[in-house]
Amino acid sequence: MAEGKALQPVGGAKMKSVGKDVDLNTLVYGRVMPQAIELEEAVLGSILVDRDGLPSVIEILRTESFYKEIHSEIYSVMLDLFEKSQPIDLLTVHESLKKLKKLELVGGVNFLLELTNKVASAANIEYHARIIAQKYIQRELIRVSTLTIKDSYTDEKDVF
Repeated sequence: MAEGKALQPVGGAKMKSVGKDVDLNTLVYGRVMPQAIELEEAVLGSILVDRDGLPSVIEILRTESFYKEIHSEIYSVMLDLFEKSQPIDLLTVHESLKKLKKLELVGGVNFLLELTNKVASAANIEYHARIIAQKYIQRELIRVSTLTIKDSYTDEKDVF
């Protein structure tokens, strides 16, 4: 690589946010970002079927912890309901998403029903939430490291 030339993604594509779109790491190295989609769905489903589901993971997960944006949207609605001391179940989440005009964005009522069908109980919800949080931390480490590498190839930043 020529001296002073910035590291560029393959094909001249611009770098996008990690976990939401294709990022520099995926383009250059062909790797998939750390994720646990099935566990995200299991946690969301567990919250929908067990009223004690959200309180057991609220300290572990944030909305940005989810890899899929639609999962973040659903979790955000659940947090909002929790903050308002309203019940969190299939009907209340459905109505909240509908009011926010995000129901179709997340896949409609059928997707919410699928989430509840993916879990038998919320017994392992904390364990699953910790894995999701771990994958988020890994993605963030990759994002920060990739930005550091990118910045290291440019002369635009003062290294001191």
